[in-house]
Amino acid sequence: MDILNTIFNYFEYIFWFILVFTIIVFIHEFGHYIVARINNVDIEKFSIGFGPVLFSKIDKNNTKWQIGVIPLGGYVKFCGEMYSASTNQINSKNKNLFVNKKSLQKASIVFAGPAANFLLSFLLFIFIFVFFGRNETPNILGSIDKNSPAELNNLQVNDKVISINNIKINNFEDIYYFIENENLGSNTLLFKIKRNDEFLEFDLTPVSKSIETFIGSKKNINYLGINPLISPVVGKVLPGSPASFAGLKKNDKILKINNIKVEGARQIVDLVKANENKALNFLILRNNKEFIIEIIPKDLSNSGHPKIGITFKKNRAKLKLYESVKESLYNIFFISGKTLIAFWEILFGQRDHCEVGGPILIAKVSTDIVNTDYISFISLIALISINLGLINLFPLPLLDGGHLLTYISEFVIGKNINYNLFKIIQILGLIIIVFFMTFSILNDIYCRVLN
Repeated sequence: MDILNTIFNYFEYIFWFILVFTIIVFIHEFGHYIVARINNVDIEKFSIGFGPVLFSKIDKNNTKWQIGVIPLGGYVKFCGEMYSASTNQINSKNKNLFVNKKSLQKASIVFAGPAANFLLSFLLFIFIFVFFGRNETPNILGSIDKNSPAELNNLQVNDKVISINNIKINNFEDIYYFIENENLGSNTLLFKIKRNDEFLEFDLTPVSKSIETFIGSKKNINYLGINPLISPVVGKVLPGSPASFAGLKKNDKILKINNIKVEGARQIVDLVKANENKALNFLILRNNKEFIIEIIPKDLSNSGHPKIGITFKKNRAKLKLYESVKESLYNIFFISGKTLIAFWEILFGQRDHCEVGGPILIAKVSTDIVNTDYISFISLIALISINLGLINLFPLPLLDGGHLLTYISEFVIGKNINYNLFKIIQILGLIIIVFFMTFSILNDIYCRVLN
């Protein structure tokens, strides 16, 4: 049975990897395609995947649309591309050849791919914020870690955070953003707290703490030891999980576990972690009726963390359209900035190399998140799309950023780059890209399979 579950898990990983990657790559390549058509460039081929062709169709514009057997990318092949163009094509007066277009036209076509990725993310974020809302966890302390700065400074459960350093706090997400984005070091934070009907002030000094992220890497964070108050209401029950087999359902409220009163979600997580393979009696409230369900926590993915297979219901606040636009733009700039900083820190050894990932990481994260909720899955597509667009803008040969730099250079100097020089640059770029792809895959295997 364990072998069958393992096989099923791998197939599930593969499925979600292919789906996520295909969506993002298609949008990227479609951006190139649309702008090329606007500029009257003849397009020979539009391919999703590489290798032997599974499906193909030629449209009225004589473009061959195809799906390759290897779902690890895609491409649009223009008629008269510089890298693949013959001498006859280069010398041809055919205005519909890519090589014969003006430098800024070629630059716009190249830029359209990453731009399409950013546009996809922008629209997905707007969709989420307008129809489902933004996460807004109450700015109330649900639990406090033992021996943490918060406990040592006498913060208490149910304390409401009003402000930090005189900056108003509206929800727990504000607290996370504040702490994450501040280069705090040993700086002290002034917390204004509402406790019952009394307002109190506390000086808290964060400490650096190494944690394991959900992708398996190590990360240093500014640590205070405070956790949000998340209602112990079931948001989703994962199929095939201990909770599913026991009959737990969405919107069930967990009142007690082994006669221990439950105050919040964090308490449930801690009790589950401490009782692997031990029967726990859950007192459940469902449709105003109380009853007991026995659940045995299991290590579902050999992660070392026993689980029962549930997520908790989140508080979401729908935004107006103009608010969604503003929030979506902020998310794109915030994620892009964080990504660039992460690349820089990884490159210079300031972050765990396991934060670098390839197909295995995308597959695992996609599977884990789709099993959480579909809103998170849509957010993941937006996140990966931003990263793909950003990486493609790096000024490396063979990437869109390298091409973009070439065509802008052509515009500045007023003539096309030497064809033979262009080929040499592209070959060097290919070597670099293959090196990084090989590194990411091997790193994936080391961090997420062997460890």
